[in-house]
Amino acid sequence: MIRERISNAWQMLMGNKGRSILTMLGIIVGIASVITVVAVGEGAKDAVLGQFDQVGASSLLVGVSSGQATENDYLTADDVDAVRNLVTELRFVSVDYQLIGRTDKFGDSTAIFVTGVDQDWMRISNLTVTDGRQFSLPELDRSGASIILEEETAERLYPGRSPIGETLEINRRGKLLEVEIVGVGHSIVSQLSGWTGMDVDRLMIVYMPLSTTIDLGGGEPRFSSIIAMAQSPDRLEATGEQIVQVLENRHGNQGENMYRVTETAQLLEQADLVANVFTNFIAIVAAISLLVGGIGVMNIMLVSVTERTREIGLRKALGATMNDIMWQFLFESSILTFIGGV
Repeated sequence: MIRERISNAWQMLMGNKGRSILTMLGIIVGIASVITVVAVGEGAKDAVLGQFDQVGASSLLVGVSSGQATENDYLTADDVDAVRNLVTELRFVSVDYQLIGRTDKFGDSTAIFVTGVDQDWMRISNLTVTDGRQFSLPELDRSGASIILEEETAERLYPGRSPIGETLEINRRGKLLEVEIVGVGHSIVSQLSGWTGMDVDRLMIVYMPLSTTIDLGGGEPRFSSIIAMAQSPDRLEATGEQIVQVLENRHGNQGENMYRVTETAQLLEQADLVANVFTNFIAIVAAISLLVGGIGVMNIMLVSVTERTREIGLRKALGATMNDIMWQFLFESSILTFIGGV
């Protein structure tokens, strides 16, 4: 009986191919919208969370509470050395130091975001070179006049060709520095720039040895934060507490909560929460398209009943019950939605 009803429904649909195809379009568009939007949302979520994950689950950031800090509370290179020597749970530790310079490469003054790096910073932030080479140890230790360009920056400055071996002049408050481009790459700094509010389309990112960056900035600076990687994710909290203790002892501000610790896992949870809200929202919007498609099928089937009054009367005259007729239309709509869904 069911096979016969399916066969009859299929024959009726094939007898009205144009109407059947138009009816399926609503389902096709609705389901395609849901799948596409959810896939895009999940892809964006995975991309963002993957960028955070590149920092490593064992990473943390120790920053100065700038709202209540004085000049003496900010960090120095000696503080970083003390943390490196006294905190045994650390794998790597470095400073978070950036400054903004300008270049006249385009004929007008263009902003350059300079990030100072050392060996530990490159390991923590996963600085990956895709063209050229990494910084050599002498360049890192002796204020080498060399830089690595972020991939998008290299494309803007040297479209269609490799910039390796080229020189670039950077102006920092009237102080000029000519540097050689030794590599092109990317790191977590550029990939998370959107989360920090930087306009990547306007601000170009380059990496420079930390000592060179400090010299360009005008001497020995005080840092607002340091980045570190613990031996194990399980030791993050204890490592953060040890770092804070070392800094407080060196600056004599115990008990003032002058230094805050942010774990990568905390940033990851926040990003995951935001991404889930975004994905759920766009999924609901896309589901409305599917609902509209379903309503379209109902409307077409209702119109079909009106158009087929003579057929329905003939079926009833030959002994068909209302239940048989209902199943006929139900199978037709089921076939339409199944094929449209596929």
